[in-house]
Amino acid sequence: MTRPGRSGSGGDSQRLPVPVTDRPAADLMTDVVIVGSTPGALCAAIACRQAGLEVLVAEPSGQLGGIAATRGGRLWLPGRDGPTADDYASARDYFDRVVGDFEPCSSAPRRHAFLTGTAGLASWLASLGVDLEPDSAGDAYPDIPGALASGRVLRPALVETTAIGRLVEFLPAGGGSGTDGVLDKLEHGARRVGEFALGRRWGGGAVALESALLAVCQRLQVNIWWQAPVRRLVVTSTGNDFETAERVAGVVVDRGGRTVRVLAGRGVVLAEGGFEADAALRREFLPRPSRPDWTIGLPSRAGADQLEWAGELGLGLAGMGYAWWRPGLWAPGVPVQDAGRSLAVPHGFVVDSTGRRFVNEACAGVDFCRALYARFNDLGPQMSAWLIVDSDHRRRYPLGDVEPGRLPRAAEKSGFVTTASTLPELAWKIKVDASGLQATAGRFERHAADGNDEDFQRGAGTADRARGDRKARPNPCLGAVSKPPFYAVRVVPADLGTKGGLLTDEFSRVLRADGGPMPGLWAIGSAASSVAGPADPAPGVGLAEAMVAGRAAAASIAASAW
Repeated sequence: MTRPGRSGSGGDSQRLPVPVTDRPAADLMTDVVIVGSTPGALCAAIACRQAGLEVLVAEPSGQLGGIAATRGGRLWLPGRDGPTADDYASARDYFDRVVGDFEPCSSAPRRHAFLTGTAGLASWLASLGVDLEPDSAGDAYPDIPGALASGRVLRPALVETTAIGRLVEFLPAGGGSGTDGVLDKLEHGARRVGEFALGRRWGGGAVALESALLAVCQRLQVNIWWQAPVRRLVVTSTGNDFETAERVAGVVVDRGGRTVRVLAGRGVVLAEGGFEADAALRREFLPRPSRPDWTIGLPSRAGADQLEWAGELGLGLAGMGYAWWRPGLWAPGVPVQDAGRSLAVPHGFVVDSTGRRFVNEACAGVDFCRALYARFNDLGPQMSAWLIVDSDHRRRYPLGDVEPGRLPRAAEKSGFVTTASTLPELAWKIKVDASGLQATAGRFERHAADGNDEDFQRGAGTADRARGDRKARPNPCLGAVSKPPFYAVRVVPADLGTKGGLLTDEFSRVLRADGGPMPGLWAIGSAASSVAGPADPAPGVGLAEAMVAGRAAAASIAASAW
């Protein structure tokens, strides 16, 4: 799949590749340019330096790590030696069952390269001094053959971020700790107290991973620019058009208000992409309805430029209809929030505009969003879905970022949460069929008393129970919605970013539409289509995929020649 370029038809020609007939003039010459500073990008940079290549990392924004550095930093790394029996065969069996049929973005060679690279990534990180520790999360579908309920997901250990000097100023503030358990949170809290006492700063989650990798980059003398957006690719050509492009030879970067042409003798690695911030591209490729403000975190449009380059250079695209789906809680004008455990715990359920349930609220996020889109198809794009909870839920569990307990006035004033003394009143306020909502609440109460959801089997599976409240009996996911006041929050198919992008092979080389590689160009992470295709097999698959691909790109670059 390719996307036509828009040059000559209103496109921004200043952002398209620049063809030249011979080796271009340059303000700077290096071996490899890596666009982006995500953990995957830094893995590529480190591996290239270990191969003896000079590297420039060009981060478009003023924040190192991109959006990836604001998240938990989990890595899905099957096949490692450890206390839990695991091997390639079982991981591949599980991955194939969850992802499904082969397609260009999830071909057999790409799956094999990813699943054989995870164990090597773990040992390589350990050799660099990047410490990982077991996470409590397991595979998303632990009841499927080949799955493990624990042991495959790792998280970065807490690190002292001040060790990287001034670069700490360019890490995201308040990055997630990546901790889930009570003891983990206590330890993280103790470290935070120590910051004030000793003048030291600690980071967890993806901030810890980014800091540890940046420390390695400093030791290996990787050149890092920030606030250096790449405006164009430089390509060598036998003519004056893109159809005769022979290879990608460098980039044009804006740095400090100056345009800098950087020649990359070995190649360019695109490590950041995504078009979730582009409303037009979302309408073109993603299911409807779809909005940029349904992206959890900071939406990116880096992939929009890459789609233009793909059209001009005849590059292949894949997985364009896929995203890292998550159910989100949202109201107009209010940032969307990850529904997290809010949907899976007792004393709440999700209904459509008819007042009826349509999905197991405790299922995996991608499955919930598929059911939500199926409901849009049935009832029309104006259909709305709502999480309905009672005072027991409000007292015990969060609603997105709204902590349990008394509802903040701002949450109701902004329209994020709607409250009412009765279910009929709540139905009237959110424009949901009142009789349908009352019938659903009555049926759900009977299911909760029996501990058995006869309609959608909520809480029946291992993964469901892990997402619920283990203290609740007899079913950790079920509890009646019967105690006033009642609350409603709109539920939307949110995402953590898009999954589609440039089609690459198992060596992370960008492929042309004819199936051959584009010399001098590699893509990893959100710049490339995801090997997971339409699925989300486990926490940390996307980050692990980017880091494995970064090492693969470095090995391919080291083996290539001008």
